[in-house]
Amino acid sequence: MTLVALRRSQELCEFCPKMCRFACPVSEAEGREALTPWGKVSLAALTTAPGCAPDASSALAFAGCTGCYRCAVYCAHDNDVPSTLYAARAAAVRAGVAPEAWRELPRRFSTRGHGEDPDLSAVHRTLVGAGGALLFPGCDALALGGEEAREALFAADAMGAPLGVVPDGALCCGLKLREGGHPELHEAHSARVRALFPRRKPLHLVFLQPACARSVQQWPLPEGSKVEHITSYLARALSSMRSRPAPLPGSAVFHDPCALARGLQELTAPRALLAAALQDGVREPPRSGVDTSCCGAGGLLPRTLPEVAAKLAAERRAELGEPAVTSSPACAAALAATEVVSIVSRWLSQGASEG
Repeated sequence: MTLVALRRSQELCEFCPKMCRFACPVSEAEGREALTPWGKVSLAALTTAPGCAPDASSALAFAGCTGCYRCAVYCAHDNDVPSTLYAARAAAVRAGVAPEAWRELPRRFSTRGHGEDPDLSAVHRTLVGAGGALLFPGCDALALGGEEAREALFAADAMGAPLGVVPDGALCCGLKLREGGHPELHEAHSARVRALFPRRKPLHLVFLQPACARSVQQWPLPEGSKVEHITSYLARALSSMRSRPAPLPGSAVFHDPCALARGLQELTAPRALLAAALQDGVREPPRSGVDTSCCGAGGLLPRTLPEVAAKLAAERRAELGEPAVTSSPACAAALAATEVVSIVSRWLSQGASEG
């Protein structure tokens, strides 16, 4: 975001009558005016102006954003609040008042190529696939053991659209560096990952984490490249299947991940997959589609404000009921929900055993 665009974004929030205040999951959970989009952006404008610097309490206010973009749905200007707050987080990093979760990211990325605790490279080496399109599992899925990645590879192969796997060095898209106030390191990391692929050959990258797909769509990839979510890829393969196994018994309520519904604007694919795989199809929660409620797993919220993240997840679990299904590794972990890919894999496994 340029300086001019940043200032315009700040002004749009500063002089707004707060029409989106109810849409922010963090401010709704905490009931604090300072955590509304208006409050956080106004604080960012005040503390990052020339001659000013944020303090530790300001940094925690900037942390109160999952990057869900629900506020933008109700903003007449489609204002990019998360990008404004990520820029404010960068100011907090430069001022030396950032939370530890943000400060430790550079060290983790420099030594591991990602910001997680487990050895993601060891998990990545267990994945085997061969296809023109490449699965980019991402750090969230790999940190959970990589089972969803294995299920995605199986499902794609069973549907006649096999996937390869990105090179071992492509463990993480680097989005967490941007979320943690390190925009320059985020750019450097993305450049390092891009260097692992052929420079001029178009890429077809398929992601498990929708926020990663949305982030990588902004990369300067070779002309003709395609970046999409696993549900989009599998739903297209589903439409070409000549025969399908009988659906599994039961139904599921679907949680739209924020980055999938609002970021990638993909509402149909996961529902099409569930409709094919489950006998009684999909049930919708009170808030779904572009109005979906946040699970609390994004924007590094679980690392900086874990109690707030847990509260968001608990409220969403209560709203969803059971059995809940989603299509994001981070959301699935936060909500204790099943992945769409897991259901599709189980459905296709049943068909394979029957055959």
